[in-house]
Amino acid sequence: MKLTFVDVKYKAPIMLPHDFIEQLPHKVVLFLNIQFHHQYEDLKRQIVETGREVLTVRPKHAWHDGQILGCSVEDWDAGQEGFVYIGDGLFHPKALLFKNDEKVFIYDPKTRKSRVLTRQDIEQILRQQKGALSAFHMAQNIGVLVTTKYGQSRLKQSLKFEEMFPDKTFYYLLADVIDFSKLEDFPFIEAFVNTACPRIMDDNEKVPKPMVNMDDLGIVW
Repeated sequence: MKLTFVDVKYKAPIMLPHDFIEQLPHKVVLFLNIQFHHQYEDLKRQIVETGREVLTVRPKHAWHDGQILGCSVEDWDAGQEGFVYIGDGLFHPKALLFKNDEKVFIYDPKTRKSRVLTRQDIEQILRQQKGALSAFHMAQNIGVLVTTKYGQSRLKQSLKFEEMFPDKTFYYLLADVIDFSKLEDFPFIEAFVNTACPRIMDDNEKVPKPMVNMDDLGIVW
């Protein structure tokens, strides 16, 4: 099936409040949702004019520099002292915290409100991930969740698990949309490996058994 992606643009010009910029550290990485991204250079200029340095990076699943996706769970080693996120919601900026220790400074252009996120905001998810990884290593029967969704299918990569863990038995469960409630139909499975979007882990309390991401096992998503 051929797909066409059309960027929807937020038309109102975004002006960062002075008090928001003044709380930023000297070196920051700037990230925006796609609907705000056409204003990237202007927002960068607003920060740079205060004597700060804006570092530019591109997530491996993004089309543009500074574009953030929910799956942008990466270890950024660009010399940053913090992150700036321009957009709405908390789902996207939380992606920056899973593999980085720096704070995320958020400004929502729609509500004109700001806040700061730290690793403490995802502490519960991190604890659950650690416990699930221990359960995986102790388990014998493993269910591998594989989506057929465009851009998220990792079936070929997931087959490496059989070589990496020859003492375990793997069962591959394929679906377009992964329905957590259906996983109860496989009571013999002791733990699951998620090979779809790594942010599924945010809802891991809905999974009947411990679940780890393929990244946790050494295969980059």
